[in-house]
Amino acid sequence: MTDFIDTYRPLPPFSPADKIYIRSNFHTLEELCVSRPNKPADYRSQIRAGLLPLPTYAVDGIEMYPADFFVFPDSVGSLGDQLKKQFFAQYQRMAESYGQQIPEAQIREEFASYLSGEYGVCLRWVMPETIFLKGLAMGKVDELLSEPNPGNTEWSAALRSWINRLDAMEREFAPCDTARFGSLPSRVRYIDNVRAKYSDCFTAPPIPEG
Repeated sequence: MTDFIDTYRPLPPFSPADKIYIRSNFHTLEELCVSRPNKPADYRSQIRAGLLPLPTYAVDGIEMYPADFFVFPDSVGSLGDQLKKQFFAQYQRMAESYGQQIPEAQIREEFASYLSGEYGVCLRWVMPETIFLKGLAMGKVDELLSEPNPGNTEWSAALRSWINRLDAMEREFAPCDTARFGSLPSRVRYIDNVRAKYSDCFTAPPIPEG
C-alpha cells in the first residue's frame, strides 16, 4: 500500500494471538468505506491532515480501525474546527453532568489523544462522552483504593459499580499493547487485578430461601 499511514507510536512485533485479536475486532479502511460517499484515498488524505484519527493498529502493512471510526465525525457532519468544537462541547457537557468543570487544556489533550487513534485500543465506543467516563471511572476507583474498606457494604458496592461500568466500556486489548504502552493495560490494572484482589466485593450475596 503506497499511501500507508502508520500508527501514532511504533508497534511491537506481533504474535499470532495479536493478529487474530486485531483482525477479529478491527477493520480496514476499505471495509469501513463500503457504502460511504468517498473513497478510502479521500479519507486517508483527511487522516494525514489530522482531521480524522490515525489507525489504531496496522497488521502486515494494512491499517486497522475500530468499527465506529466514522460515528462521531458523521454525527458532527463536518471536520476541522467544527469537529473540535463539538468534541469540547460534548466532553464538557458530560463532565458537568457529574458536577465537574474540566480545564480547556485538558480537553485539548483529550482531543489530541482522540486523533491519535489510541482510544480505539481501549474503548468499545469512542466518543467524547466515553473518553470522559473512562477517566472518571478510573479516578473513582483510585479514590476507593486509596482507602480500601472491603468489609464496608457501601464501599464494596461503589467499587463494584465503577469497575463494572469500566468493564462495559473497555475492550479486551491485544497482547502486544503491554509492550506498546510500556505498562499493563487499564483492563488488567483496574478490572482484572481489582476483581482478583477484592473478589468478595464481586460475589453475589446468597438468595434467601423461602
